[in-house]
Amino acid sequence: MCGIAAILKSKTTTCPASVVDRMRDEVAYRGPDGKGSVFLDNGGSGWAEVSHSGSGWQVGLGHRRLSILDLSSAGHQPMAYRDKFWIVYNGEIYNFLELRRALEEVGHRFHSSSDTEVILAAYAEWGPACFARFRGMWGLVIIDCHRNEAILCRDRLGIKPLYLWQGPGMVAVASEIKEFFAIPAFKARLEPAVSAEYIQTGYEDPTQSFFRDAHPIEAGSWLRISLGTLQPSGAESYWHPERVQVSVTDAEEAGRAFASKLQECVKIHLRSDVPVGCALSGGLDSSAVATMTNLMRASDESLLHTFTVTFPGHRSDEREYVDAVLAHIGASPHFVTPTPEGFLEDFDRFLWIQDEPVGGFSQYAGYSLARLTRQAGVPVSLNGQGGDEILSGYWQTYFLHLRDLWRGGRVLELMSHFAGSLLGNGNPTLVRQIPVMLRRYRARVKPPMEVRFPSLTMKKRGEVLRNVLALSPLARRLHEIRFMFLPQLLKWDDRNFMGFSVESRYPFLDHELIELCLSFDPQVLYHHGWVKYPLRTGLRNMLPPSIAQRPSKFGFETPEDQWLTGLLRPKLEKWLKSTRPVWEHVERQSVQRLATDIWRLHGKRDEQCKELFRIFVFDRWLDIFGVQS
Repeated sequence: MCGIAAILKSKTTTCPASVVDRMRDEVAYRGPDGKGSVFLDNGGSGWAEVSHSGSGWQVGLGHRRLSILDLSSAGHQPMAYRDKFWIVYNGEIYNFLELRRALEEVGHRFHSSSDTEVILAAYAEWGPACFARFRGMWGLVIIDCHRNEAILCRDRLGIKPLYLWQGPGMVAVASEIKEFFAIPAFKARLEPAVSAEYIQTGYEDPTQSFFRDAHPIEAGSWLRISLGTLQPSGAESYWHPERVQVSVTDAEEAGRAFASKLQECVKIHLRSDVPVGCALSGGLDSSAVATMTNLMRASDESLLHTFTVTFPGHRSDEREYVDAVLAHIGASPHFVTPTPEGFLEDFDRFLWIQDEPVGGFSQYAGYSLARLTRQAGVPVSLNGQGGDEILSGYWQTYFLHLRDLWRGGRVLELMSHFAGSLLGNGNPTLVRQIPVMLRRYRARVKPPMEVRFPSLTMKKRGEVLRNVLALSPLARRLHEIRFMFLPQLLKWDDRNFMGFSVESRYPFLDHELIELCLSFDPQVLYHHGWVKYPLRTGLRNMLPPSIAQRPSKFGFETPEDQWLTGLLRPKLEKWLKSTRPVWEHVERQSVQRLATDIWRLHGKRDEQCKELFRIFVFDRWLDIFGVQS
């Protein structure tokens, strides 16, 4: 896991080598264990490495290293292979050992035990077709000196970031947007459509950024840039989950297949030359990962380190479930309780690390969790993120499945879900979720806040939602995985953990596990009000009963109601009266009414609390990054 920087420029464009170094070092926290830069020029007789001094180069590559695999200098980047290829790379390829053996069989020889060298050899052997063979997370730049082009690629779900900026006579690539600030020609200009959508709904389009000129490379794709013309090609997809056919219709079979594949995914996600721990929230997903991780490392005499955010006395606290898992696996636990005082103290660095506005206090809880993990000396943490998406475990997805049953005339099957819930042999919370879902749907379709952006109208936003509702079950599941909540959650998670030099890994997001889940008929995903049924059945003999049978929770909750109506209230009252950049985009009186409602109702409407938080964060973000309209 690392931070990368690259500049591709014409011979006539002046750019000191120090710009690449400044880009690289802007994200030093992503790679505190080493740094390197390489500058290449095509002098007519071929590409060759040139001096760092001056601007007589066409390709500049920078890298900050977080050592996870092969801690020796042999894993140093930028890395060359056969004098034809160079790479800077951020991420992990978990099946690199299997790929290495396959490449050795066709004549490749390796000088390190790193996955980076395997990527280069794979590209040398298979070209861009190699990306479909990788299991992992990555954002990379390969300089192909033979074909006179740069190859950019990002993992299937965009777990690892990769951004592109095009300027006069040059193209720049970075792990984080803040790196572009080292380039004199880069301007921090606001992207109004993304900003308006964020303020009104909390939603972010993963194909855009808040900065008008900084563009994310599309997840699951690769593109080439000619080193002569500096023109990027169109992105080409190397992953096609829409081709998966539904083939599993038996719930027990689905459970067995899921447990077997998850075990395989956890096993390869544990490949590391440094200590590995687990984030443990007490939810079904993180508990499954922690339990499997503990079983996989049974030969290790040291205890598994787990990391948990707690909020004693608040309804969001899940300590009882965490304790049940800890008693079951015998781990070494670490706990942290974020506070509003700590939030105010960390606020500016938290936003700086994030690069872009965040959606709620839960992201600060993640920031606190990442810091706790680093303080314990654990550089790698396995995470349960993604279980809800791949198993359609959100309540809104479940209710869409129930709607499909009604529309398909499967009334008896529909009634069995509610009957099981009401008669005590199913999830007792099913019926209680109906008004919650209706309230959340209304909040997304008809947000109350007026904004001053030339952007999407709410009519169009409503049309987007209706289009999603009209999708087939498989297409809807794919949309949820690739475009709904997960891209935001992964972006926030990457920034939080890399902000403390910790690599966060996601066994649930292995593409082979995702494709397996897509092969499950929707009917096996739910049972009498229970969601994620293959996980519950497949791991029922492995998890504590209180975990396997617990109702699903709503994500990573925090006591934002108490914070906004308590210690943060005086700061917010002062902010509402101040001259701030956000009032150019949001009507101050509307925000004042919103805050008054929150304080009058003591924060009981969580959507209102999140909306106020977003506006407050957006304002500070404009300041910190000097963003102009």
